Amino acid sequence: MKNATEILKYAMNMEQKAQEFYNFYKDKVSSKKIKELFEGLSSMEEEHYNILEEQLKSLEKNNTFTEINLKEVDGKNIIQNKSKDLEHVDFEYDLSDLPILRMAYAMENDFAIFYEKALEQTEDEQAKYLLSTLAKWEREHRDSFEEEVKNAMQSTWFSQSFYPF
Repeated sequence: MKNATEILKYAMNMEQKAQEFYNFYKDKVSSKKIKELFEGLSSMEEEHYNILEEQLKSLEKNNTFTEINLKEVDGKNIIQNKSKDLEHVDFEYDLSDLPILRMAYAMENDFAIFYEKALEQTEDEQAKYLLSTLAKWEREHRDSFEEEVKNAMQSTWFSQSFYPF
């Protein structure tokens, strides 16, 4: 179980750093939509951390994962609901938001890959459930950022009268 312990500790560190990232950059982005998105994601990353911490404590104390029932809804619904609420609003992205969105995309992509690779290294069914759910959530976060990066790039192009297509 030492490998599982190391996976959980590393994952907890990743989730903590993600929360710090979103908390820091939520006040740096110009777009209100992105600020709200970062606030929601900061909270989600904290939840991920707490889930992982609970499993680590169980693993260290009982040498086993505890049975968990993770809700199947994570960032995707919050991101989609905010998009639906705001779909008729014309967002102006500041050019300075684009690098931040790209960093968020890369971070979420790295997390998804980490969880997918960690999943391959465990036989425990509870660990597999945990890691596959986290990988799914991180892919949803990544995919949402991919869409936001695309929207921000296009908005920036249009505001500069640049049409690459």
